[in-house]
Amino acid sequence: MAPSEVDLLTRSYALKRVVDIALSLAGICVLSPVLIAIAFAIRISSRGPIIFRQQRLGLHERPFEIMKFRTMHVDAEQQGPQFTSQHDPRITRVGRVLRNTSLDELPQLFNVLGGSMSLIGPRPYVGFELESMNKTERRIRASVKPGISGLAQVSGRSSIDQDDIVRLDQEYATENSLSMDLRIVFRTISVVLRQRGTN
Repeated sequence: MAPSEVDLLTRSYALKRVVDIALSLAGICVLSPVLIAIAFAIRISSRGPIIFRQQRLGLHERPFEIMKFRTMHVDAEQQGPQFTSQHDPRITRVGRVLRNTSLDELPQLFNVLGGSMSLIGPRPYVGFELESMNKTERRIRASVKPGISGLAQVSGRSSIDQDDIVRLDQEYATENSLSMDLRIVFRTISVVLRQRGTN
């Protein structure tokens, strides 16, 4: 890669970080009443913590702790990490609403503000989900920060299989740009409004 291309890439990453900080901070401020209301609904509807924390793999597969609103019963993880399904009995009534509207993802704005995630990027993997990938696929996927939304999420999410998710994550990591991020933002809004592809 030529020095000019490296400089351009560095500036692009720096600009993306500035955008991530500005928009995540604005989102936290604007949505604070919603965050409080959701926290209250979780607290009164089921026992357990309001925030679900789980170790995921981020940039260069460095582990970090992702935050979500808890959508499952507190004993859901006793059998270890698993893929979830649309009618998963482990999901609470409030949790189902949060998942269908993607509101359970809102605490990840704090992950973005802290730098472990970006607004747009591949989904942050749990370790066992990487077992089917080869080293090249893992290296490409881990070359960018995971995001709250991404190409796989706006292309069907739980309605597409794991191989397609991997392919879309590779595509994003290889071709990512600010213009691609902007397109994904608009597609994310459309998907959330139509409540498509959520689990």
